Amino acid sequence: MNNIFFELTILLILAGLIAVVVSFFKQPSIIAYIITGLVIGPLGYYQLRQSEVFDALAQIGITLLLFMVGLELDISQIKRLGKTALITGLGQVVITTSIGFFILKLLGFSNAVSLFIAPALTFSSTIIVVKLLTEKKDMQSLYGKIVVGIFLIQDFIAILMLISLSSTSGQTFSLYSSLPAWQNIILTIVRGLILALLVFWVSTKFFPKIMGYIGKNDELLLVFALSWALGLAAFVSQPFIGFSLEIGGFLAGIALARSAMHYEISARIKSLRDFFIILFFIVLGSQLVFKDMASMTWPAIVLSLFVLIGNPLIVLLLLALQGYKPRTGFLAGVTVAQISEFSLILVALGQKIGILSQTEVGLVTLIGILTITISSYMILYAQNIYEKLKFFLKYFDFFKGSAEKNLHTVELKDHVILVGAHRMGKHLIDSLSKQKKTFVVVDFNPEIVELLVENGTLAVCGDITDPYIQEQINLPYAKLIISTVPDLNDNLSLLDTVKRKTGLKRSRPKLIFIAQDEAEIKYLYEQNIDYVISPHFMGGLHLAKILEDGQGYKGLKKLKERHLHVLGHKVG
Repeated sequence: MNNIFFELTILLILAGLIAVVVSFFKQPSIIAYIITGLVIGPLGYYQLRQSEVFDALAQIGITLLLFMVGLELDISQIKRLGKTALITGLGQVVITTSIGFFILKLLGFSNAVSLFIAPALTFSSTIIVVKLLTEKKDMQSLYGKIVVGIFLIQDFIAILMLISLSSTSGQTFSLYSSLPAWQNIILTIVRGLILALLVFWVSTKFFPKIMGYIGKNDELLLVFALSWALGLAAFVSQPFIGFSLEIGGFLAGIALARSAMHYEISARIKSLRDFFIILFFIVLGSQLVFKDMASMTWPAIVLSLFVLIGNPLIVLLLLALQGYKPRTGFLAGVTVAQISEFSLILVALGQKIGILSQTEVGLVTLIGILTITISSYMILYAQNIYEKLKFFLKYFDFFKGSAEKNLHTVELKDHVILVGAHRMGKHLIDSLSKQKKTFVVVDFNPEIVELLVENGTLAVCGDITDPYIQEQINLPYAKLIISTVPDLNDNLSLLDTVKRKTGLKRSRPKLIFIAQDEAEIKYLYEQNIDYVISPHFMGGLHLAKILEDGQGYKGLKKLKERHLHVLGHKVG
């Protein structure tokens, strides 16, 4: 036990020190953990004596990672994000896999190895990219929303691949090894369906009855979540079931995804997941083999260039064919210029079932280090890179940005710009229409914009901070700009844009922004915003007016009926 404690302490101290250095260069922590593994493994500075223990801890990390993916997976997001994410996500996976397979064959790899590594080149790191986009405050931009949809499709495909591949592991068919391959496949599908139905039954019939009680005790909720995730993972990995630990963790997360407590579970599991996933990447780095890596240098360079250049071009082309502007396609494409943690899990599984060697796993890991390192800078400085390449990228404007509702033919002056058409924005659109005001709506959701256009409303799909969008809506000559976007940073970015665009004009547009609390209200007023909307403040005034009304409580029924009518509900 002392040896385990000592070695674990060494790993964490070393990982922490390397992470500090790596963060100085604006790199994700995953790079630091793999480098830590390299230091204690292939480079030989320290050899783990308790390697089996750390292998087991690494498996817990992957199981919890997949548990969190299942817990936070919202299938309905695919519908909300529309066909753009679906077409781009599926198209990118298929095209990257096909081209990657061809390149791997040219580099001399076998069919089996090529079929395994090629899909690993398609998946991008949701964790890394979302973190970088959040730092850039681009999560609410048009391309940010498209990227989230693409990554959701990628994650879903990765999960399906892990499920199918885990059924071919060495222990899976130990009870059915004498059966033909087609019967094994049918048995795998049957076992999977039975397992899925069982998990669905538990999630709908059993968990709702106990979650109310468990949720009252934070400690009990944590123990329950861990025991369910690890317990189901252990169960499905048994030979008579034949799936991997990771798939068990994912199914355990899916079972709790619809629970009212899933946010609390995520918050409590996250730190534990991060701790164990650190050990996974350290163990992965420690197991790399460098004795044949000299022969892998050229393949690593070629495949890394394919991921760094080819993947962004594929996404750019797919979005251009759907009518998006080159800027949107380029910024979205840059985010997929790296491989993900799913890629590393996939090749680790490939080694486990005997298809990939340690050298080939090392190749993919090296590609991961190179692409994650370089793409991090590409994402952070994407706008600057776009400006340099703008002349060449204009040739990808196949349909003149039709998906972003080109407004070249529309002349706007002394008009109202409404940023955000959801919730509050919908009521403002009705009001502006009744007043016969000249206005234009800007929203990043293509489906909302399409619906508005069909109803005769002038609307543009895009990011209000995009210079192209600003040009189309004639932002400097607007009379009033209303932002219903609740994010303070987005509103401050819009304010900065208005100041820059109207710097030479005698007066800037009147500005109405929304705020979430008193601190934001005060800060926005300090920035000379003309009026700040506070939903809580306005709601309080409205309720006070109702209570002060001469009808007392008798008018509540009438107000309720009017409220339900506005919401589109029938009054019972």
